[in-house]
Amino acid sequence: MTATEISKLVGVTRATVSNWRKRHEDFPKPVGGTEFRPVFDWNAVQAWLAERGQDATDAPILSLQTLLRSSLSSDDAQVLLAGLKPSESGWVSSDSASTDALSGVLKTLAHAAEVEGPRAALQALADHAHGDEQNVGLYRTPELVATLMAELLQPLGAGLVRVLDPACGGGSLLVAAAKRGATELYGQDISETQAALARLLVQAETEVEANIAMGDSLHGDAFPGLEVDAVMSSPLSLRDWAADRVQVDDPRWGYGTPGRMDSDLAWVQHALAHLRPGGLAVLLVPASVASRASGRRIRSSLLRAGALRAVINLPPRLPQLLWTRLNLQIWILEKPDPNAAVPDSVLLVDTAPAAGEAAQSGAGDAVDWPPVADTVQRVWSAFVEGRSAEAEEPNVSTVVRVVDMLDEEVDLTPGPRVKLAIDPGIVAGEADTALSRLRTAVAELAHVSEAVGQVAQISGATWRTATISDLASGGAVRILRSQLPKSTTANDEDLRLAITGRDIATGNPASGKVKVEPGSPMVEVGDVLVPTVRAPRGQSFRIAGPEDAGIALGPNVQLVRTDPQRLDPWFVAGFIGGIDDAASLGTTAIHSALHRTRIPLLPLAQQQRYGEAFRGVHQLRAALTRAGEAVEQIAEVVTTGLVAGALEPTTGSAINEDISNPRGGSE
Repeated sequence: MTATEISKLVGVTRATVSNWRKRHEDFPKPVGGTEFRPVFDWNAVQAWLAERGQDATDAPILSLQTLLRSSLSSDDAQVLLAGLKPSESGWVSSDSASTDALSGVLKTLAHAAEVEGPRAALQALADHAHGDEQNVGLYRTPELVATLMAELLQPLGAGLVRVLDPACGGGSLLVAAAKRGATELYGQDISETQAALARLLVQAETEVEANIAMGDSLHGDAFPGLEVDAVMSSPLSLRDWAADRVQVDDPRWGYGTPGRMDSDLAWVQHALAHLRPGGLAVLLVPASVASRASGRRIRSSLLRAGALRAVINLPPRLPQLLWTRLNLQIWILEKPDPNAAVPDSVLLVDTAPAAGEAAQSGAGDAVDWPPVADTVQRVWSAFVEGRSAEAEEPNVSTVVRVVDMLDEEVDLTPGPRVKLAIDPGIVAGEADTALSRLRTAVAELAHVSEAVGQVAQISGATWRTATISDLASGGAVRILRSQLPKSTTANDEDLRLAITGRDIATGNPASGKVKVEPGSPMVEVGDVLVPTVRAPRGQSFRIAGPEDAGIALGPNVQLVRTDPQRLDPWFVAGFIGGIDDAASLGTTAIHSALHRTRIPLLPLAQQQRYGEAFRGVHQLRAALTRAGEAVEQIAEVVTTGLVAGALEPTTGSAINEDISNPRGGSE
């Protein structure tokens, strides 16, 4: 298996596996692959990890991937994928010349599908058929995004029967449409592998037999003349989509001929051309489509015709969408009904505030998705039902008249217009709240800094020390880690709240969800929680409080539980997060680093005095973080309020000019 697969199974970063290879001469050597993508013997890696106290349980998907590499070439896997048919036991091959190797693959495929789900099993086969390359255009719409896109078809109600995805990939959106009630599914994809995967996945997950074709929809539409109730798609954005190969008078280009750089607007019009009057299209497109200069005329035509109904900004760097570095939007379009009035407004939504502060700063893995989906569905429902006042939420969504968007730029980007559509009373209240937070944080900072300063100089102390590993052997501490689940799939009720390494570094409450195996360790009050990967900045440990009790250990977290009669937890935590430990870890941590941390052997009463000092330093950092967050909130709220005309300076609000840089900016 590859280093990436090892990292996923063990629960560490890809960089950590690379670090193991560089720093440990006894790490197993590659047994195949290439210099840039080596393949390792998993049994040897497991044995190496076991020697260091790291448990790594095998998983069915990894067994399938290993068997595929050893039994089938990519071409053979492609033939198998194209010829698979559902059966009571899983799948059977249309190839009558079944071999022992093929029988083994089918059996392992069925087992992986039973344990991990058909999507994961079929995707592993498709990846191998495509050469196991990760960046070859096989872009997958994540299930949570696909589900949201399907829910946005809610206005169609029982009228959602026939759905088309002209760039269907592996079929995620067609599956979501079927779960929303669609019974006639059509898909097309330029990749033979993806088309075969979509056919199998849709039937496996929905029991609907989709009509899937292979080919380039823009240049060779497999369903000419087909009218559907809805189009859902996440088409690949191309810099040059060979616009010169299509006819200028193509009937699809009713809103303007797309330029060479405007493949996204070609897909938009292709989708509209396949809709019945009143049908809806929900497309996932790059955010640049909303403002690119070359698309102004087409955007203007879409607005004037009432075809564009909503533009929704997704959170930046959403982890499930990291197959692209682009910021993405969902566009909702409606095929104009000649017998209905032309809509005169558009809904604009910016989901970053709903996703949380971490999402706005680009920390994609901290995005809280459920509030994002709930917000989008709520404001969209209000908008289509004519409740415009309810569709407008401060700093999240606004309803804009079409005539107000038809300026020289025809810029449809939601963010700027959403920020300007704010309630003065709400902004003033937010400013007061932020100022109150800042005053509280500053007072706390002053109090804690006074306490931290109560230290005295001594001549260099010399202590007897012991490593954490030695203390664990003597029963003074226990080191616990999360146990990897035997299966990577789980129902929501099987998942438990878990603390992650990022939660510790940022000081935020537990945010992870993990499947907990019987006997897995749970956090207790007083436990020292330590991330396995230390960042240059951020907190290096957390002492579990009552709010943390009973939660699980998430990825990249280890737990040190002290015997309170022998060791003070704050004393131990202070040395774990101190200079010696940081120097030993470097930029990338490995699990054995914690074992090497040295703890002075001092009487308990003396430990407690040091522990209080370490606690004070910890509280000082936390207070400074809260003060910084309050400053950022004040700056954003007040600046936005002044720019939007919701706030104005009061008499006597001038700032003392005796500052280091009165001109602003930086020097």
